[in-house]
Amino acid sequence: MKKALYIFIPLLILLSCSDSKKQTEPISENRTLYVFHTEIAKPIMEYELVISENDTVTKYSYRNLKNEERNMEFSYDKVSKQLVFVFDQFIPSNRTEYLNNEIHKSAFTNYGLKEPYDDGTGPILFNPEYGVLGIGNSYGPDFVYLPNSNLVLTKDVIAELYK
Repeated sequence: MKKALYIFIPLLILLSCSDSKKQTEPISENRTLYVFHTEIAKPIMEYELVISENDTVTKYSYRNLKNEERNMEFSYDKVSKQLVFVFDQFIPSNRTEYLNNEIHKSAFTNYGLKEPYDDGTGPILFNPEYGVLGIGNSYGPDFVYLPNSNLVLTKDVIAELYK
């Protein structure tokens, strides 16, 4: 009986520790990505967004339906409220939040680079329920992820990025 207790107690401790970061069931949604090099959106690509989370981090995986080399992944730290894209960390800015009920019921926060540099990505419009709405690039294309095809809304999002 003692041997059973010596085996059972450490096993119980290990199992209780593994539940400390509970993983929820991933959510999958469709997104249309508009890429703006100029005033014209080209290309327009279809993506699947998979949102997976545990107690501390939410991951947003944007999977291109035709070319996996165009996939993007973001991580959101729920405690520090930081967004991570590639190797860059983004923090909420003091700018006014953007709300458009045609896109989502909750407002989007404008995120900027934690440590800015000349050709850095950003700003990024983001909310934890929806994911990334828009990405600005000072020296490259701008991106807008919408739940449906609506070119008029994309121009509103781009304008909001650079207010």
